[in-house]
Amino acid sequence: MCSLLMLLPILMILNISLKTNTEFLNSPMAIASSLNFDNFAEAWKQGDMIINFKNSLIYTFCSTVLTCVVASLAAYPISRKHIRGTGFLLGLIGITLFLPDGIVPLLFFMKYTSLLNTYGGYILLSSGINMALMVFILVGFVKNIPGELDEAAAIDGCGYFRYILTIIIPLLKPAISTVAMLKIINVWNDFINPYLYLTDKEKRPLTSGLYLFVGEFSTNWTIMAAGIIIVAAPLVLVYLFLQKYIISGVSSGALKG
Repeated sequence: MCSLLMLLPILMILNISLKTNTEFLNSPMAIASSLNFDNFAEAWKQGDMIINFKNSLIYTFCSTVLTCVVASLAAYPISRKHIRGTGFLLGLIGITLFLPDGIVPLLFFMKYTSLLNTYGGYILLSSGINMALMVFILVGFVKNIPGELDEAAAIDGCGYFRYILTIIIPLLKPAISTVAMLKIINVWNDFINPYLYLTDKEKRPLTSGLYLFVGEFSTNWTIMAAGIIIVAAPLVLVYLFLQKYIISGVSSGALKG
């Protein structure tokens, strides 16, 4: 029942995307009488989605990989208290969860470091957003990994970083899948940050193309609905692929600590 309620908005938008504009204006809530797939082709063309789709893939993939690697490398020493003042450090990380994004300082920082309006700068920015939450998730999960594994690896002569990369990270697969899904949703659906930090339209992601469908005096809602479906479809497919890992990660105590 809850799943149907969650899917209801998507089904409504899908229904609108299959209508003609005249049919939608005459009966917005009625079921589409015919399948009008031309809206998807028009949305793809009007939104210039080829370039935007490529940009979204680059930003999402690179930011997700970078976030998972950095969060994993940070979570292990924090959870094992290999760093002096771990409790204080966790407190500082926790405080950042409740602080707003410093948009003005970030704009000045990216401008004077020549990161503004660059692929690399936006990837670094996207990776840093919600990093504290990702570290918290992985710290709680690492605490459930027996410490005896550390001792056995040390006896066998396994190096510190080799142990993290070959033992810890594979064991963190469910939690990393959860972190990856959260980051993918965050970066893929981001609408405000691209307008702030990417002034070149050729470098903006897929969500920016949706704004082109909103007219000053009128809006073609059927084409816009088709554009929303195009933007949302990859996320649905990724979730279907990762859902067993996400459920396993949550049920195994990824959020405990």
